[in-house]
Amino acid sequence: AGASAGLGLVLAVLWLEAETGARFAAWVRPLVYLPLLVPQIGFLYGLNVGLLQIGLSGGMAAVVWAQLLFVFPYVIIALGDPWRRLDPRLIRAAAALGAGPLRRLWAVKLPVLLRPVLTAAAIGVAVSVAQYLPTLFMGAGRIATLTTEAVTLSSGADRRVTGVYGTLQAAVPLIGYAAALAVPALVHRNRRALWGAAPA
Repeated sequence: AGASAGLGLVLAVLWLEAETGARFAAWVRPLVYLPLLVPQIGFLYGLNVGLLQIGLSGGMAAVVWAQLLFVFPYVIIALGDPWRRLDPRLIRAAAALGAGPLRRLWAVKLPVLLRPVLTAAAIGVAVSVAQYLPTLFMGAGRIATLTTEAVTLSSGADRRVTGVYGTLQAAVPLIGYAAALAVPALVHRNRRALWGAAPA
């Protein structure tokens, strides 16, 4: 979950930065959402065949790649609007002070957008944790996650173990969402405008 969510967040930031500096062709953006629109079983079957051809199916890399295809669109959806609505005057002011593109990203955009970034990361974790079929198909049943174990144990007789896995499965996204709320409030505790509080 952490690997695919982390990669999804990094790729989303790079995508949105590239989108800011260049105009994408009209057909490029819909491709991002294609895994969410097509039937999942058929899509995963084709993806699995493709990965088998290049010898990647059945391992952790294949599972992370498959989960990333579903995590990335949700991260883009969550982060896209706040990123595009960021006041361009902040970026222009940083550029006027001599900050390059990388410094503007690290010193201006990411701190100001800390809450949306962490929220997008939490959504990515939640989506990743929920991916059962991609993990099963691409991992060839050899990669165990909370979700695959919970589904396997759900047909067993020990309800207590099933309950533990179900609770853990719910707890991971909950921790992510709690961090998305708590960390910006802590980091920006002296900058209330950045975390939505009314000015004193």
